Amino acid sequence: MSEENRGVWVFSELPQLTLELLGKGRTLANDLGTELAAVLAGANQDTERYIQHGAEKVISIEDPLLNAFQVDTYTDALSEIINQHKPDVLLIGATRSGLEFAPRLAERLKTGCVTEATRLEPDAEKKFVLMDRVAWGGNIVETQISRAKPQIATIPRGLFSALPADLTRKGEIIKLQPKIKPASTRLLETKPKATKGEKLADAQVIVAFGRGVRKKEDMATIESFAQAAGGVIGCSRPIAEDLDWLPEEQYIGLSGQKVGPKLYFACGISGQIQHVTGIRNSRIIVAINNDPKAPIFEFSDYGLVADLYDAIPALTEAIKQLNKN
Repeated sequence: MSEENRGVWVFSELPQLTLELLGKGRTLANDLGTELAAVLAGANQDTERYIQHGAEKVISIEDPLLNAFQVDTYTDALSEIINQHKPDVLLIGATRSGLEFAPRLAERLKTGCVTEATRLEPDAEKKFVLMDRVAWGGNIVETQISRAKPQIATIPRGLFSALPADLTRKGEIIKLQPKIKPASTRLLETKPKATKGEKLADAQVIVAFGRGVRKKEDMATIESFAQAAGGVIGCSRPIAEDLDWLPEEQYIGLSGQKVGPKLYFACGISGQIQHVTGIRNSRIIVAINNDPKAPIFEFSDYGLVADLYDAIPALTEAIKQLNKN
């Protein structure tokens, strides 16, 4: 590694995603022979929590201007501390705010930014990190490398797992106060987005469907199955974006929701890499598809080659009978 740049840093405005980034960051830091740090911005920070989950250092920026996300204030704050401390790698959560912020930060620092990376591994000489991302609508996976430091990548939610908390771990808390200009825009109000029922990210059972469902009215069959199985409905990207049968927050994949239920049913979903990336943390995957060569079977624990219009009603009835006993 470069003697000038040292350290793997992680940053997200979402605490849980920060923990997930620390999980992958810990592996990278070990492989590169460097230290791991979490960067926190704003007030009311639980700094000890991030040390317990793998960080050697927590860099805390407590400034009222950072209490609400504004892309220009966050760019000011992080660009200054990065120029001072010179990390090797910076992992940023690929949230809506993170995807807005990361490329602006990279431009300010005159470095590269790989968006929504799905795999991070050191090169043979352990000087750089090779970053995979899905491109061309999920048809290819390309490997990118930025030879400028720090290497910046945005990481989707649910892609990596947080390490178990170790209450005995010790670390260093560094409080910094970079110069931050007031935001160029004024935030008037924030409102939580209204959601119906259980969120996909919290669900223990998910029943997802794809193009194998031929018309919108047939969704009732999938919904009955999900209700019998105690699951939440999800879908592949075309169902939400192309057909508009479900809201966009219900589709699962690289650019959609990343889920990790105990049980995942893929009904009439072909299993392209774009979708599989979103379900890789599922404990058990059950695939139902009438095409025996569908890619989804390569990633599933159990597979049923059948017409879902025959299989789903039969499974629904079987579950109902089990529930009666």
